[in-house]
Amino acid sequence: MKGTSLGAGALAAALGAYASSKWFVTSVWYPGKYALDNSRAAINDQFDEYYGTAAAWGGTDTAHDETNNRDAAERYFTLTTDFLEWGWGDAFHMAPVKPGWSFFRSMAFWETVFAGAHLGVKPGMKVADLGMGIGGPARRLVEYTGASIEGVTNCKYQLQRAADITRAMPKWQRDRLRYTEGDYNSLPSSMERGTFDRVYFMESLSHCEDRALPLNQARLLLKEGGLVGAWQWMLTPAFDYDNPAHVELKRGMEYGGGLRNLNKPDERIAEMARAGLEVVESWDMGVEGLKRGHAGWWVPIAEGHDFFTKMRSSHVGRKLTMATVWLLESVGIAEKGTYRTALMMEHCGYSAATAGEMGIFTPMWVMIAKPMANFTGDVPLP
Repeated sequence: MKGTSLGAGALAAALGAYASSKWFVTSVWYPGKYALDNSRAAINDQFDEYYGTAAAWGGTDTAHDETNNRDAAERYFTLTTDFLEWGWGDAFHMAPVKPGWSFFRSMAFWETVFAGAHLGVKPGMKVADLGMGIGGPARRLVEYTGASIEGVTNCKYQLQRAADITRAMPKWQRDRLRYTEGDYNSLPSSMERGTFDRVYFMESLSHCEDRALPLNQARLLLKEGGLVGAWQWMLTPAFDYDNPAHVELKRGMEYGGGLRNLNKPDERIAEMARAGLEVVESWDMGVEGLKRGHAGWWVPIAEGHDFFTKMRSSHVGRKLTMATVWLLESVGIAEKGTYRTALMMEHCGYSAATAGEMGIFTPMWVMIAKPMANFTGDVPLP
């Protein structure tokens, strides 16, 4: 009888564990849960091929890419969108955080500073968001400004997430939102030239090697009197290209963030000029946040700002996420390659936070530009 009861107990425990694992897989969201167009391990291999030895500490700079990093960026976001949504919500960018405000409220505030106060997005305008992610900023800016916004991404997985989220929104917002699959180096013909009032890039420009090509596409979309706005990852003037420690952090951000050729404001202004754009504003919105009494943009990825960021995007939170992902992958719940993706992103998180605290990098350099008169330049792929 004792053996029978022990056997029954073991069977009950096994059935309970099985039921718990089935509930977890079907009911709980976790990074790497949803199926992609290829195995995560294979996509990781593809991505690492684009970055060569830059994928490791002490590596070398990434070789020139004939597609202007288009394919690498698409593979990167196919891999990382789950992690970014887990750690950052629906806006894959950084911002100063105000004491007493949540991370999300702070993020939304700086979105409206950028698009409303400086880019001048107003009710009834037609606006393009080039490099939209899963559409979080576009959705908030539609509600805040009353403009109609068309977002563009070349990542099918992001388009799916954006559509899923938007489906539950009120008709007023849905009528003013449109998501388009396309490459911002060569926009689809459905986006008619000369029909947009404003075009913006929100931390998306540095995912290409030469910004002049997508900037030229943005200029061509504009009506007369239109403006282009860019909220950008940027090396600050204090960055030293001859300092190996600075360069190593730059390389870490580029590999772990799916970026290319991070450069300084004067170099970015030259890219704007090659695209026929005259910069009328150029400033670090992160520094502006500090002047207003907000904590630095790096706080959420260093020690954390609120409960959400302390548990998910801070240094400790990212370590917890990596440990959880390792466990889920080890027991077969998360797909093989998920933990490798977490390590890749930690490469970027550590490098960005360290470079930000050193004052040699900002993810918030803002430029507002207008088309040059009578520009006739050609902007081919680099």
